Amino acid sequence: MKKLILLSTIASATLFATNGDLMIGDGAKATGMGGVGMAVSHGAESLYANPAMIKDVKGSEFTGYATMFQPDVNFKSDAHPQLTSAMTATSKSDADRSFIPGFAYVHRNNDNIVWGISLAGTAGMGTDYKKAKSNSGAFGMQTELGIAKLSVPVAYTSGDLTVAVAPVLQYSTLEINYQTPAGASQNKKDSSVGLGVSAGLAYDLGDLTLGGLYKSKIAANYKGNISNAMRDFGVRSVTSGDQLDQPAEIGVGAAYKMGNNTFAFDAKQVQWGDATGYKDFGWENQNVFALGYQYATATWGVRAGYNYGKSPIQELEGATSFDNAAVNFFNLSGFPAIVEQHYTLGADYSLSKALTLSFAGVYSPEVSNSFDTTAMTYGMAYGGALQQGATQAQAQAGAGQAAANGSTANVTHSQTAVTVGATYVF
Repeated sequence: MKKLILLSTIASATLFATNGDLMIGDGAKATGMGGVGMAVSHGAESLYANPAMIKDVKGSEFTGYATMFQPDVNFKSDAHPQLTSAMTATSKSDADRSFIPGFAYVHRNNDNIVWGISLAGTAGMGTDYKKAKSNSGAFGMQTELGIAKLSVPVAYTSGDLTVAVAPVLQYSTLEINYQTPAGASQNKKDSSVGLGVSAGLAYDLGDLTLGGLYKSKIAANYKGNISNAMRDFGVRSVTSGDQLDQPAEIGVGAAYKMGNNTFAFDAKQVQWGDATGYKDFGWENQNVFALGYQYATATWGVRAGYNYGKSPIQELEGATSFDNAAVNFFNLSGFPAIVEQHYTLGADYSLSKALTLSFAGVYSPEVSNSFDTTAMTYGMAYGGALQQGATQAQAQAGAGQAAANGSTANVTHSQTAVTVGATYVF
């Protein structure tokens, strides 16, 4: 029970991420290098990026960190049935700051075996338009998805090859609420517990290290939230109910050391298009590429990186299909995971032989997107007119007028993040 309470605290703190709903990196060291870590060792932090890379821990090591995310999300739409003219207002999401903790412990058992344990918020997203301007068309949308993972990896080294496997316990929460013409929803936050596995490889070729990673899909179900939202907005194409599985990931990486310099590259695919729930909302598989550089001495180090992942959210044809138009609206108003580029900096400073402090900063430049919601505007205006006593002909005429010039949902999203951490070696 205590474990689940701690997991709940971490998951609830997570509101935004960058590659889809995944953080580009967990911990200060990986984040400062653009998220790379499949072939470069970050000590105990390597539990997250590639468990095989904990092979370089000499004795015992503990790392703790906290990340402050500050997303800036602004939304407007004329899909609301009461807005028959051009959009006149843009509303800023109040979900603009969150704090995400994490820790990892690694211990070398003998020359061949290293094991560890980690607990951290690894993914999430959300928006809050409860106080949005009435003419922004945001429907008072409030979403909060938080995901935390407990992982216990074991790595075995033989010669230059290291293999690692880690069972993963995922605890996640989701809440979706909104204000429709029929009234405000009262969906309660629901939690889900799921099991998965991650596996990693690392192979040393002198100054060159190659790495590989696989993370399994993890099932998640949030009773009442997704299905109620789809019912209240009249969407029939989302047939997965309240299922929203975290996707599988597969990737490779390489790192080259040249004196105090380390150059690293990671490439992975996040399989949103094969995950129940995300697939129903039109998300596609996402290829993510990361470049990282590190200059390290015995007492200090600096890092820089770049991370790119094309947005997995794709616009559906929304001019003639109500369901497509409503899904377009939901993706941009509640889950706008559209940021693509991430620039990072990081640094280390050793206070002693045992204690090192780390820092990382991330900047994601603003991205804008506009999806077609014409059929949603028509359908909601038509249904609203009928509820108010209009005849079919009158409702059709009014709906046609409301959607005559087309309808769109529009969002802009940028992000900054700061991570601070400390590592103790003993």
